[in-house]
Amino acid sequence: MKVTRIVYICLVSFAVFSTVSGKPSVRTSEICQDPMPVSNFNYTTFFGRWFEIGKIQTPGGAAFQKGCQCTTADHSKSSKPDAEPSNVDTVFGCRKWWPKGLLVKTKVALTNMNPPGNYTEIYFPNIPLISFDQKFTVIKRGFDSQDYEYTVTYDCSGEEYCIHFMGRQPTIDDTTLKMLINEVIGMGLNPLNIGFERVKQARCW
Repeated sequence: MKVTRIVYICLVSFAVFSTVSGKPSVRTSEICQDPMPVSNFNYTTFFGRWFEIGKIQTPGGAAFQKGCQCTTADHSKSSKPDAEPSNVDTVFGCRKWWPKGLLVKTKVALTNMNPPGNYTEIYFPNIPLISFDQKFTVIKRGFDSQDYEYTVTYDCSGEEYCIHFMGRQPTIDDTTLKMLINEVIGMGLNPLNIGFERVKQARCW
C-alpha cells in the first residue's frame, strides 16, 4: 500500500482560519504557553508505541488530522550517531476514515531536551528547506485504575496548540481521562476553550 506522508500538527495559521471563518484572530502572546514538564521525566521510558486516546486541538492541527483514526506515536532513540542520548525519533501514524483506510505517516525529531520532558519538535528534520519546529512538552505521566500507562503532551507554535492524551493501550478509564482533561484546563493550556475529541481506536488492532 502506498504510504502518504503529511504533517498533522498545529501549524496552519489561526489568523488565516479566522479570516475564512469570520472569527477574530487571537494574539500570539495569549496562546502558546510554556508549561512545566512532568517531574522526574525519564526519556527511556518514553520510547515505544503510544495510542492517541483523545485530543484538544486548534483548527490548524484539526485540519491536518481530519479523518484520522487508529492514531499512534512511535518513539525511539535518535538514529543520528552524534545525537544526544535524550533525542527522540518519532513516527506519527493514522488510518484515514476507517480502520483499514490509507495509512498516513509523519516523521518528527525531538531534540534539545531542556529541562527533562521539554523538547524542540522538528518536522521534516532531514529536509532543511522545509523543516520547521515547535515547542513540545510532556506534561503528565501515570497509570489509571487498570494499571494502563498514560501520557499527556502539549505542543504549540504561534496561535496553534495541541494537547494529546496518549496511552500504552488504546484506552484508559473514563475517570482518569476526565481528571486529566480537568487538570490540563486548570493549567491554562486551553485558552480557546476547545472541546475534547476522542480518537477512534475501535477495530484498529
